[in-house]
Amino acid sequence: MTRRKKRTTKAENFVYSHDELVSLIKKHYQLLIDMAYFEPEDVRWPPEPAGWSDEDLNVNALQMLSRDIKVIQLLRHIPYPRRKNTEVYFASMAISYLHEHWQPENGRRVNWHKRSFCALGLAPFDGPMPPHLITLTCEESEIGITWVIDTDRGCVYPHADEYYLFDDEPAEVDEQQMWWLKAKALSFKEFFDKIRTQISSLTLVPAPAAGDLGKSILQSGDSGSEGIKNLYYECGWPGPLRKEEFLHEVLSVREAGMQELSSRYDEFQNS
Repeated sequence: MTRRKKRTTKAENFVYSHDELVSLIKKHYQLLIDMAYFEPEDVRWPPEPAGWSDEDLNVNALQMLSRDIKVIQLLRHIPYPRRKNTEVYFASMAISYLHEHWQPENGRRVNWHKRSFCALGLAPFDGPMPPHLITLTCEESEIGITWVIDTDRGCVYPHADEYYLFDDEPAEVDEQQMWWLKAKALSFKEFFDKIRTQISSLTLVPAPAAGDLGKSILQSGDSGSEGIKNLYYECGWPGPLRKEEFLHEVLSVREAGMQELSSRYDEFQNS
């Protein structure tokens, strides 16, 4: 069977707006604070109006990786979790470019900047990384979403199965190694509105840290997700959340979810 030739698709028109993108990212973090997933001090907000300084943001490393001025300006003005490898969407961890979290120049490799972005953990695939692209998340176990931002075209390429074009991906993916085009391009507003709705509607359920359990964003149907969802409603969501009451109860709810998961595992092992 002859393989179908990939078609050249007509590109959608986007416009890059630094202010819009920064605002949408800030709203995402604020939602997670409003839902008690983050304590306010769990998020580091950029100083206003200048943004992160060169002492805060690892600008030298970004320049060694040939990131352009629009990328660096974006990274200067967005918030970051206080801790590395913090989940900010289902199975998706924020990448922080602050000095305190990211110092690739201090590793053993002198020519670290010549490694592929994939090897550096900054891209989901091997291949070129044009100066106008930057990733804001890395995904876990190929089930999360890598947020690839294009500051030239003004769009996001969400790298995950639900957004991959598969047989409809453009010919440039193979011919020019433009791996980012594997995913459908979305406007910043469309993408962030979608994930905001998923979280605020509790299709995805933010589970705050409780006891020895770290914070995690669960899918509906995951062990413990229904208990936490019900607790949100009991504590006032989608109106103003009674955070103190919610956080007081969430430990027992999460522990019950873990016990449920353990029971399911035991049943599977004994079946």
